[in-house]
Amino acid sequence: MESILQWGLDLIRSVQNFSSPPLTAFMKIATWFGAAPSYLVLLSLIFWCIDEKKGARLGVAVMVSLWLNIILKFLLNQPRPFWEGYDPSVGLVAEKLNGFPSGHAQISLVLWIIIASFGKKKRYYAAAVLFVLLISFSRVYLGVHFPTDIAGGWLLGGIVLAVYFIWGDALEALLVRGGLRTQLIASAAAAFIMILCNPQSAREVQGGIEVQLMPGGLLLGMGAGYSLTAHYLRFRAAGLSGRGSKLPVLLARFILGMAGVALIFVVFRKINGILGADYIRMGIFFRFALMELWIYAGAVRVFQFFKLAEREQRV
Repeated sequence: MESILQWGLDLIRSVQNFSSPPLTAFMKIATWFGAAPSYLVLLSLIFWCIDEKKGARLGVAVMVSLWLNIILKFLLNQPRPFWEGYDPSVGLVAEKLNGFPSGHAQISLVLWIIIASFGKKKRYYAAAVLFVLLISFSRVYLGVHFPTDIAGGWLLGGIVLAVYFIWGDALEALLVRGGLRTQLIASAAAAFIMILCNPQSAREVQGGIEVQLMPGGLLLGMGAGYSLTAHYLRFRAAGLSGRGSKLPVLLARFILGMAGVALIFVVFRKINGILGADYIRMGIFFRFALMELWIYAGAVRVFQFFKLAEREQRV
């Protein structure tokens, strides 16, 4: 394995021979699109403004993929190319978690291939693949991942996609038949499993507790929020009859919704800063859960209050 990592390090050095300030700036922008903030913004945009059902399903796939990635990072404990024992000079950006598998490669693959499937045209898949390749290459260029990390991320992402496309419809139908109570219990149970099945070594890494609690908190808030919205608010992202141009309404939704996300994030981060050690984990977990509960339910209710969204009429 060590020889493979050394080969990867040599490849990174070769790629960086062509580096320049403009190219590095471009690669930093590209790599941002594979990071957690970017796909949380994108998931919110899809849910609020394009298709609420597809947005919710995509969100579950991304959260599960994120959880699996974090587990493997800590279990496999593989270093990054710029860590001690390799070559610190290749690291053009800072990363704290272990390297394998690449979360950027894995989650961008899951995210963009599923988005491409919404359009059901070959050119959408081609564009998605090119974007995933760009994000993945940026990680090698920036010296934060070995090529094997990228390959591992693609493999794990491919497994998540296979489960999504093969069993996704059946799992969704099962939850729909179970009703609101079943959906809320399923969300809570999934969050509990995500927290329980996390390596204890995550606590030893700076920011490790936050990373450990993030997938479970996000999934709990998302699952509970969407279930409540589907049963009581009956929100349809495309429901804008008699509104004329949809763009101003959709833009207002997005700005208002993201303002709420930012407020929750900032307020709870301040609260977490003054909590004692006995309560910090609970504070972190609820910060993520409330952010998603706002996205999938709270923001929808506010949209309806300000006449930016309508309730679907039941027949």
